[in-house]
Amino acid sequence: MSSSPSPAPRPAHPALFISLVNDAALFPPAALTMTDALAAHASHRSGPHADAVGHFLVGVAAVSDLIAALDAGASAPAAVGLVALPGTAIEDISSACATLRGESRIRLVSIDMAWQTGWRSVDVGDLPIHLEVGREDTEAALADIESASGFVDARAKFRTGATATWAWPDATELSEFILAAGRRHLPFVLTGGLHHVVRADHVVDGEDSPQHGLLNVLVAVHASAGGADAQTVRELLEIRETQPLAEIIRGWSTSDIAAVRAAFAGYGCCDVTDPLGELTGVGLITG
Repeated sequence: MSSSPSPAPRPAHPALFISLVNDAALFPPAALTMTDALAAHASHRSGPHADAVGHFLVGVAAVSDLIAALDAGASAPAAVGLVALPGTAIEDISSACATLRGESRIRLVSIDMAWQTGWRSVDVGDLPIHLEVGREDTEAALADIESASGFVDARAKFRTGATATWAWPDATELSEFILAAGRRHLPFVLTGGLHHVVRADHVVDGEDSPQHGLLNVLVAVHASAGGADAQTVRELLEIRETQPLAEIIRGWSTSDIAAVRAAFAGYGCCDVTDPLGELTGVGLITG
């Protein structure tokens, strides 16, 4: 007698993943051309995981390329986020923002820039602004962002992946940021390195490189929102087994999900198929 097949794992509530992964295909390491990035984004937005794909991220220096591509017949993304990398001049950010707002084919939905003196001079209107904080000034930056929250939709931003000038933040550092933002009730976004669902070492440029996992972050944010201590949040970020994290998430109620997404607004990934494919593989999303 043959046994009946095991039932498929129950997916998480889809609200957890709505617009979670913003498309950063223009940025390294993918660094696609504008034409290729727009085509890939259109494919993502029409694919089985369209609801999980957020807006199309465009750097300040690439705004003219975006408009040129639209002039050449490319389809405009449904929503665009302007990203100013650390070191970009305030006047260049303001100019790029004004250009996008004046373009009828583009719906600008967010602005990302480094936290710096003078950031308030950028006219963001009612758009959310994500301010990337550094290592030495995290508390000062978060306090300043909090002080502006009654006047503008200001949120924090933290880099989770390594660059030539930014060493990979370990679980302690990331947990400290999550907890500090939580104490101030500041929503935040993340950027860099979150390509996989669970913490692991991956080969980057020929060398093993540690990377944080998306499920680790989601569960750590949930714990922080529920009042967990620093050790608990850090240990959740250090888990390297997928299934325990997936089972925690499958058990979340709609109020749990609302709390997580109220804190963690989303993140940029240069290949949105990486995390979405792995989420499908573990059965947390379907398609």
